[in-house]
Formats: sequence, C-alpha cells, structure tokens
Amino acid sequence: MKKSIGSPHRRAPRTDSARRSELLAAFERSGLSAAAFARQHGVHYTTFCGWRRHRDQAEASPAFVQVELPEPASPADLVVELGATARLRLTTETQIPLAVRLLQSLHSSGPC
Repeated sequence: MKKSIGSPHRRAPRTDSARRSELLAAFERSGLSAAAFARQHGVHYTTFCGWRRHRDQAEASPAFVQVELPEPASPADLVVELGATARLRLTTETQIPLAVRLLQSLHSSGPC
C-alpha cells in the first residue's frame, strides 16, 4: 500500500472578490460573531478576518474625487474683517485693487 506524501489537507479554492463582498455584506446583516459566521459559511476564521481587514483598509484610504461646480450667477461677495467692528465687502473684481490700496495704507499708518 502506497502512502501519499504531503499535507492531508487540501487548500480551499480562492474566493473571488464578488463572492467575498457578498459574504462580508451578509455578515454585516447577520448579527453573528465573525467566528460563528465564518464557521457557518465554511470559511477559515483567519481568512475571513483578513477579508474584513482588507476591506476596512480600502474603505479608509483617502481618494481624490473630481468635483464640478456650477458657474455662479453673480460674483460672490468677499468680506474682509477689519477688527471687531469694521468690514470691507467686495462685490466685483474691479474693487480688488482699491481694497488692496486701502489695506496697504491701513497697515503702513500704524495705530491711531
């Protein structure tokens, strides 16, 4: 009689990403512990924990998203606070050079 060489345990086939996502979603709805859910679905507990960790890391990683904003109907007001009681409101781009000159003169004149 021949003896087989190697591990008596066979490796389970890989679970594709769609099936992993289905199982993870089912787990979230199940109310079971991770160990009980994995046992119920024939998945090794450590493998299941690895799927969860991988998903959580992927969800937590920041991503850049392109955002398109509509053009404003009219120029937005720019309000410059000048201390507790004074404000300078700019409503058009043509007022910017005047505001710059005013702020420069206020800065150079020093305290009253």
